[in-house]
This record gives sequence, structure tokens and C-alpha cells, in this order.
Amino acid sequence: MGHLTFLLAAVGSLLPFPSAATPLDKRAAVDTCLSKLKVPVLTAGSADYVQALKPFNNRVTFKPAAYAVPKTVEDVQNAVSCGSQNDVKVTAKSGGHSYGSHGLGGEDGHLIVDMRNFNSVTVDQAAQTAVIGTAGRLGNVATALYNQGKQAISHGTCPGVGVGGLSLHGGYGLISRSKGLTLDNILEAQVVLANSSVVTASPTQNPDLFWALRGAGAAFGIVTNFKFKTFNAPESNLVFQYSLSPSSASQLSTIITALQDFTRNSQPPELNMRLFLSAFTTFSGVYYGTRANFDKVMQPLLTKMGIGSGGFAQITEKNTWLNTLTSFSNGPLEQPAVYDTHETFYAKSLMPEYLSPAAIDALSKYWEKNARNLNRAWYLLIDSHGGANSAVSSVAGDATSYAHRNATFKMQFYDRVYNGNYDPSWQSFLNGWIGNITAASPGVQYGMYINYADTGLSKEEAHKAYWLKNYDRLVQVKNVYDPKKLFTGPQLVGS
Repeated sequence: MGHLTFLLAAVGSLLPFPSAATPLDKRAAVDTCLSKLKVPVLTAGSADYVQALKPFNNRVTFKPAAYAVPKTVEDVQNAVSCGSQNDVKVTAKSGGHSYGSHGLGGEDGHLIVDMRNFNSVTVDQAAQTAVIGTAGRLGNVATALYNQGKQAISHGTCPGVGVGGLSLHGGYGLISRSKGLTLDNILEAQVVLANSSVVTASPTQNPDLFWALRGAGAAFGIVTNFKFKTFNAPESNLVFQYSLSPSSASQLSTIITALQDFTRNSQPPELNMRLFLSAFTTFSGVYYGTRANFDKVMQPLLTKMGIGSGGFAQITEKNTWLNTLTSFSNGPLEQPAVYDTHETFYAKSLMPEYLSPAAIDALSKYWEKNARNLNRAWYLLIDSHGGANSAVSSVAGDATSYAHRNATFKMQFYDRVYNGNYDPSWQSFLNGWIGNITAASPGVQYGMYINYADTGLSKEEAHKAYWLKNYDRLVQVKNVYDPKKLFTGPQLVGS
């Protein structure tokens, strides 16, 4: 070896190795693969592409490696194959409502498989079942079900949410206490796996996959459609709303304590309700029964909560099912093909089995000191989720991967701005609120709800809070169906 050659070799050995190609560097290769296999795509920079990348949460934006918009199941299979061949993570986007932009990968560099074309709703009224495409939006789905024999499923309240993300991770709404979560009503699902094969997941076919899909589904494949059991839409419903004005932490503690005791022990399955705490406070819900029975059930609770009557109550009777849904939808049920709703916010959640008096006191004192006079559009929404008479809690904790069967409340903490950016330092407001509650509950492991994705959680914190004791089993199923972790994200199973 000559001296110059030796010197160059020696110098070269001291230089850093070339960095491995990132997923974004692989854009051309993925696009070429998708083109060869004739998978429809949105071209980077096009108007449709720019629109598709607008997240629901303006605070959380990501750049994909490529963006596929399949029209057939074969297109989905081919898109998955292109991601696998190029070692690029694959993410399905069913609706685009994710708080953490999980439908855009939750990070840069994913191949997004936008399922917008999979939105059909086909009802078998005699069997009371419906096959629903994974990108059907809840408002459109509810309308289509109703128009095909006045059928319904249990689902959430926001009409723009996609069925896929909701159903694979929970799905609590206005009739869940008697009909269960959306995922409890899945009979089977058609799934494209990481190896591009198509399988059915049901109690008898791939039952371990079926278990995992119902609570953690984004990490296990791409669902193209679900088969749900339906029910006859109730047609004479009572919708109520009471206005509250808690004047102190002590009064708020009284309200929450009474609500928790009633939810855990006395609330009948035909009653669904929620407490909304913000610059204004409301207590609202739906009762599926007569006004006489409603008054009989509610009066003891209202008395304990300190809620008066008269001008503070708004009660409407004989609401049809669609009118009932519209009462909570903040707009029309029917949704456009392209979801174009956006907010700028930070969110957190808690799924407590029981809030101790000390925890309720901490929650209320933080509200009085830090929240009630805060000049941002924050809110705390407390849904009466579980308890002795709830269909959600009647399912065993390990029957599905949804881990929060014993949670009395589903609590959503939300802090938003209507104009401008959300300053990262403002996250301390909600973090502090959660921190005060948990500090008052030593030894308690609180669950959290992945559909209220908290971008402040590390992957370890997310795994533990979202899936509790079910996480280890989920990892085992993940290793069977997706050993190379093709379907993953910062907080998903196996991340």
C-alpha cells in the first residue's frame, strides 16, 4: 500500500460512517413501488396532498414518506407491501381526528394509507348487522344506518370521527351504558396484515388478533371494514341539560363526589350523562325512558349535587334518534368527503376507577386556583363511563384489550386557543392538574384513553396508561402478527 493510499485510508477510518437513509429519504423508492403496483396516491405538493396533511390538531404536524389513497383491498395490500419492502412504517388513516395526529404516523416518515374510499354502510335489517367501511364518518354512518331500517350502533358524539380509529380503541357515546362501547359491538373485521395477506378476525377466526384489535388495533394491521351488531334506534328520548355555577372548590367537590357515588352505585343503564366544566359548566345527557321515571331517578342526584330547578334546566322529550345525536354533535350529522375541521390544543385524560376524597379535593382546588380564571378555551369533560349498571363495566377486563372496564369516569382535559399558536409552556397547566390529582392518590395507577392521545407521554408511559395490565399480552400478539413492527408509532403497542 502506498503512503498516500495508507494516509487516505487512515483518515477515512476517523470520519463518521454515512448515516443510514431515513424514511423521508426513501420517498422516491416508495412512490416508485406504489406506481408499479398502480396504487392511487396523492402527489407531494398537490392541493389534495396539502389538504390531507392538515391535522385535526394544528399543534401536531408531520411529513409522510408517501401518501396512498387505495380504492380496493388489493390496493391496500400493495401499499403495505411497498412499505414493508422499503422498511418504511405504514399507518392507516381512517378519519383524521386524532389528537396526536396518529393518522399521520405520529412522527415523520410514514407511508400513510388513507382509507377515505372505504366508507360504505350496508345493513342486514333482519339479522341486525351492518358492514361498515373503516373510513365511514360517524355522522354519515348514523344517518345511513337509520335510513336502512332505523338501525343504530353505539358510537361517539363527534360526527366527523372515522369509524376505524374510534372502534379500534374504544368508542364511548350517548348509549354506551346500555349498549357498550363501539368495539364491544364488533362481530368481525377484515384486516390486511403486515405480510399483505387478508384475514378475518372474529371470535372463531384469529381470535387473538380479534382480542387485540378491540382496544389497540392501529398496531396490528389495516382494517378495511367491520361487521357490527346493530339495534333498533330508540325514538322517544329525553335530552337534558342543567346549567351549574360552582362558586368554590368545596362546591365543585360536592358535585363530583355525588356524581361519582351515583355513577358507581345507582345510575341505571338507560341514563347516560356528562359533566362539562369550563368558563361555563353544564350537566347533560340522554335518558331512554319516560319523563316520570327520569324525574324519579334524577331528583335525588340533583339534590346531592346542589343543582336547582326552574330556569337552570333545559329538558326536551320525544327526540328521535337522529335528533338526539344532533343535540350533542355541534353541527350537522352529515359530513363532507374531506374532513376539514381543525383546532389548536393540548389534551390529556384520566380513566379513574375511583377518585378518593383527597383526589377530588386536589382536582377542585386546582380548578379554583388555576383554571377558573384562565383566559384560554379549556375544558374538563367527565363522562359517567362505568359502575355497577354499565354495559361497559359488565365486560371482563381481559375480554378485549380495552383496559378501562372498571373506570367510573372518562375524563378529558382539553386546553385550546382559537387564534395563533399554542405555546409549549402552556402544557404545564394540564400537566399540573393531572399531577395534583395523581399526587393526592399515592399507589394508584390511573388509566388514560388513547383516543384522547396525550403527546406529552413517553412511549413507556403511554403503554402503561393506555393498556394497563393488558399490555404484555398485546406485545405477544404483536410479535405474532407484526414481528417487524411495520404498523407502529411513538405510542402504539410495540413502539
